[in-house]
Amino acid sequence: MLKPDNPNAFTRSPLDRAGLKRGDAAWIEASISEPDSRLVPFSAHRPFVTESDGVVAPGWLDGGAQRLFGDGATLFLGLDAEQVPHFAFEVSDEAQLADIGRFDDLRALGPLLSREDLAILGPAKSVFEWHAKSRFCTNCGARSVIVEAGWRRDCPDCKTEHYPRVDPVCIMVPTFGDKVLLGRQKAWPRGMHSALAGFIEPGEAIEEAVARETLEEAGLVVREVRMHSTQPWPFPHSLMIGVLCEVENDRETVDTTELESARWFTREEARLLIAGKHPDAWAPPPFAIAHQLLKTWAAE
Repeated sequence: MLKPDNPNAFTRSPLDRAGLKRGDAAWIEASISEPDSRLVPFSAHRPFVTESDGVVAPGWLDGGAQRLFGDGATLFLGLDAEQVPHFAFEVSDEAQLADIGRFDDLRALGPLLSREDLAILGPAKSVFEWHAKSRFCTNCGARSVIVEAGWRRDCPDCKTEHYPRVDPVCIMVPTFGDKVLLGRQKAWPRGMHSALAGFIEPGEAIEEAVARETLEEAGLVVREVRMHSTQPWPFPHSLMIGVLCEVENDRETVDTTELESARWFTREEARLLIAGKHPDAWAPPPFAIAHQLLKTWAAE
């Protein structure tokens, strides 16, 4: 069971993934057509949503809709508390559903959807994007086929099994005394500052990756790493591993190939960032793990 106190979006899904059902092709086929089943369309990795009185929600369709609109991959998402199957499926013609809703970018929807909705839609986006990039076997080059209710691809020639990709990323806020360092990239909107981050390399422990990335990006030596939480981040298929790390001094040397700049903020300034009241800087929104890392440190 997931930790109930995980503060991050895209976690704590209300669905039981029911992995043992994925291999039962007959059950999957029957469930997709059940009237009570719930199906959400995707197009170009964007979920279908509806909006009523300013409230945005996934555009769930009844069972059988996949036969009417679906011509791409289908993914079994899991069972809810009432054992109702939930699926996601790809469509190529968005116009078919234009009268009742829209397809929208999941990152843009982040602040608008509920925690539960994000936890359901996030895996679907990641897996559909993986399918789009993994049509051919990496072992022999033959075209692979979708199996296990969308959670695996098999090569019919060499029998290699391929599973959805997950990229581990360490994301950290370096602290020194009563100050925290945040970086910014040139492409970001003016004033935005966030945590440092980098991919974990093969054969590297999380703590080692934190120390390496902090040294590479900011020239700071880490002396202590404290785990905070994790966040599946479906852009496209990362697992963010959030930490607070104490560094030896506040004399940063920014690698400008990675960051445009970096800036130290006091704890009070960090609280202003979290509240959106800082005069010339702002932090990522609450659905990003960087926000939660900064919020935890600011409250200590």
